[in-house]
Amino acid sequence: MKACRQHHKVKYVRLPELLDEFMVAKNEADGSFLKLLNRYKRVELLIIDEWLLTTLPAVHIYTLFEIIEARLKATSTFFCSQTAPKRWYEKLGDALVADAILDRVVHDSYNVLLDGEISMRERHGLGAFK
Repeated sequence: MKACRQHHKVKYVRLPELLDEFMVAKNEADGSFLKLLNRYKRVELLIIDEWLLTTLPAVHIYTLFEIIEARLKATSTFFCSQTAPKRWYEKLGDALVADAILDRVVHDSYNVLLDGEISMRERHGLGAFK
């Protein structure tokens, strides 16, 4: 919220939606993938929710690498996940690309781990979903 109030370009996206958007662009023959990559590169703060909740297929892992590489050292990315960082490697599958992605994510980053006895739903009075 503070970044928005300070007029920074901020984008919130769920990882599945981000990867779907790039897959559609990748299938276009008009350079849509590079245009989309450049658009995401210009966002000052990218908030990616649902980061690595599931193991990703190889095609998504390479796309994710391209996104992170494009933003490296130029802009900020906030990864929101219910998966502990120590499990991210296994969720990326391909060992070589996993190393490359996590090398870029881990260096120059800060970890903000939220842990507690009360779940987010209980804390905000949402109760259990049925």
